[in-house]
Amino acid sequence: MINNDSGGKKSGALKLNFFHVALMYVGTIMGAGFASGREIWQFFGVFGKYAPVGVLLVGMLFILLGMMASYNARKLGTNDMGRVIVPGGNQKLIRFVGYFMAVMLFTVLVTMTAAGGALFYQQFGLNRILGGLLIAFLVIITVLGEFERVSHVFRYIMPVLSGVVVITSLMVSILSLKPTEVAQTVEPSPMAPNWFLAALLYISYNILALVPMVATASVSARSDRDAVGGTALGGAFLGLLAFLLLTALQQDMPYSQALDMPMLGYAGRLSPAMATLYGVVLFCAIYSSATSNFYGFTTKLKDGPKKSRNVIIAVILGFLLGLVGFKNVVAFMFPMEGFLGFVIIAMLILNFFQIRNAEKKRRVSDDCHMKTEESDIFQDFEHHDRTDYPAPVMRVTGGKGGEALLILGPEKTCLYDAGMACFADKLTENIDSVLKEKKRTLDLVILSHTHYDHIGGLPYILERWPEVQVCASEKAKKVFESSGAKQTMKKLGEYAAGNYEIDGKEIMVNPLRVDRILHDGDRIDLGITENGQRSWIEVLETKGHTDCALTYLLQPEKILFTCESTGVLVSPDHIDVSALKDFDETIRVAERLKKLDFRFLISPHYGVVPAWFHDRYFDLYIEEAGKEKAFIRDLVEKGKTMEEILQAHRQVYWKTGRGDEQPFAAYRMNTEAEVKQIMTEYARMDSSENILNI
Repeated sequence: MINNDSGGKKSGALKLNFFHVALMYVGTIMGAGFASGREIWQFFGVFGKYAPVGVLLVGMLFILLGMMASYNARKLGTNDMGRVIVPGGNQKLIRFVGYFMAVMLFTVLVTMTAAGGALFYQQFGLNRILGGLLIAFLVIITVLGEFERVSHVFRYIMPVLSGVVVITSLMVSILSLKPTEVAQTVEPSPMAPNWFLAALLYISYNILALVPMVATASVSARSDRDAVGGTALGGAFLGLLAFLLLTALQQDMPYSQALDMPMLGYAGRLSPAMATLYGVVLFCAIYSSATSNFYGFTTKLKDGPKKSRNVIIAVILGFLLGLVGFKNVVAFMFPMEGFLGFVIIAMLILNFFQIRNAEKKRRVSDDCHMKTEESDIFQDFEHHDRTDYPAPVMRVTGGKGGEALLILGPEKTCLYDAGMACFADKLTENIDSVLKEKKRTLDLVILSHTHYDHIGGLPYILERWPEVQVCASEKAKKVFESSGAKQTMKKLGEYAAGNYEIDGKEIMVNPLRVDRILHDGDRIDLGITENGQRSWIEVLETKGHTDCALTYLLQPEKILFTCESTGVLVSPDHIDVSALKDFDETIRVAERLKKLDFRFLISPHYGVVPAWFHDRYFDLYIEEAGKEKAFIRDLVEKGKTMEEILQAHRQVYWKTGRGDEQPFAAYRMNTEAEVKQIMTEYARMDSSENILNI
């Protein structure tokens, strides 16, 4: 149910679990300012007895705001900063906020290169430029590796970094180090003069880093639970770390006030070895924060051959601006960003409640719809067993997604489709059980089309039965030879595994092959029965859902295996339309199939259609396809953007329960293909009208 004809970025294949999401959240915030103690001192420590109250407030806000950002990203299916933040879907405001946030993320790079310089100067007495240059270089090589490389930074660095910060803070607090004789007045920044405002400013400027990385981690998470729960865990841990740092920093307040990086100084007072260890860890914190935030900035750079060059130029500019000094950045630039961040927080919260209320209304509407539409036809469907396949067809489906069916011909055994990769183990087990019972071998595989939820199990079939002959369209063969298409299959297969909470399953996309190319009217021979009757499968090209879509008619049993070019039956009054290539072509397919002589109808993702519903099945599809095309075309004619159309489409067509068979990412990609089709058609017609007017 998803188009594999185009490639996908490697980054999309990554699926994060609960713990990984938490680590990425912590790593985003725990950069140079946090781990060095500079931020915690500047915004909390200077206020003495009120400091713990400020830390408690910020810890709670880290949890709440993080969860809101995660929820918005998951429900909208995007990591676009503007859409996650801006309520109401105002496209101009979304674009403005997106670019504003990108600029703010760029300033974090300025901060981190300045921090690298401060670290080299305080720890080693080296020129600040050297530290800044090293950070800039590491950011370039990491960010150019895209999101997967960025995520690996947090997986491997953050546990060590967090551990060292915790241990050092505890040692400083427990050992009660003797105060130094530093003549330094403890006073807050003039831009954050009291504990309450300082705490709000702290969370406010951090929201600029929080949203893009939490959103990206959340849409890359395996499930809603991993996304939102992992974010909550990360927020709670950040609050705990801030409290531990605060306790250590208040041991010698004038000393903490005096240093650019007070925790590095405390580590040196414990032992030279501890100072070295903390210096290394602090450098990693600077690197991780610079990388994560700058990655968020690069998502706003235009993709293309010049993007890498622009990334390098931006890093160099950030390094040059960072020469103003780390202490000045924390004291003045951070509070200024904090004041701007108040607006971002307000919009994020409002957007959260709007999305949440929309979800509640949609669920209530779906429930009411089902109750009011209940009738005799619904009851008949409820009592109908859609898995009661007629002989010689046997269901061997391994799990959710596309059905996998064995056709037991007189002499040859044929597998129709192979379902999702994440359920391949159960699929092969089911097939093997039938073959052993019937004392058969697997001879053929026929494919309806090449989407991941129909061919995901094929590599495992070919690994288990390498001599089997795979039959599909010529377009299917080309898709299987495309590295981009395979990458998309793998990405969506991994997303499905996460969606259905299947851990540790390797998603294979090799081997994939087509041994026999099928054309309209071809016959696949299954042998001759004991009474001398020949059995065969007739092939029908039924494009529209994809260019590779095929329908099969098993003879002489007259069993029609239709494809998704005539939709997916959901209920007696609804069929999900998925005309990724051509709405009109799918309507012609439905009209053609309705005229065929068949006794049994098998619908993809549904199963056996009740006999009394056969004619209505194709009529219903034609109605639904016409309505959906008109719905999209109306929005296109009104000048709506892709995102606006997708949001409107989701409100109408993403019904409760649809996610059980199709992950949201797959639905979104399918809908984008439909919208692009109508946009192209509309642009072509508009161009023709202009020519006629001339």
